Amino acid sequence: MVSLQIFMMGLVAISVLTTLTTQAIKKLVRECGGKIHSNILASVVSVLLAAAIGVAYALTREIDFSIQYLICVIALAFLGWLCGMNGYDKVKQAIKQIISGGDIDKEGKDE
Repeated sequence: MVSLQIFMMGLVAISVLTTLTTQAIKKLVRECGGKIHSNILASVVSVLLAAAIGVAYALTREIDFSIQYLICVIALAFLGWLCGMNGYDKVKQAIKQIISGGDIDKEGKDE
């Protein structure tokens, strides 16, 4: 089982890396003239980072994969996604994107 300290350290790492990676990918895509849904990208990045960190931690500590460990990794991905979006406004924007299927910023315009 994962201790609370390790879980919180992983959460901080995932949220910071999610924010930085998402911003870098958004900048690259926009420079190429493309359009990207930033909150969906953040969720994918968060899930990939949580899976990578979860597997790496389990392999280095020789932890067996169990349902409890899998739930910790899923919680880490979800909470890392929420923390990586920096606040309530971004969470609200993500919910609007999921419902409408578009990328809407604070003013209601498409990005």
